Amino acid sequence: MARKPISGTDLSWIILEELRQDGMSPAGIAIVSGRKRTDWRVVVEARSRHYMQGDGTRRLAAIEKRLQSVYSLAD
Repeated sequence: MARKPISGTDLSWIILEELRQDGMSPAGIAIVSGRKRTDWRVVVEARSRHYMQGDGTRRLAAIEKRLQSVYSLAD
């Protein structure tokens, strides 16, 4: 199935909202970047890394993997 194109900003908001639904309240965590439209990653800002320990890191990785199968970055 083809991936839906989405802007990096919208994708960042989706990730932040999913983290908030899980009880995390990150500030400026989800930044989406990629060299290609189909090759994107979530980057955690240095000042926000203390929010991402243990379960938070695993949860973010699961969200990222699931969304990578659904979305590609728009031009």
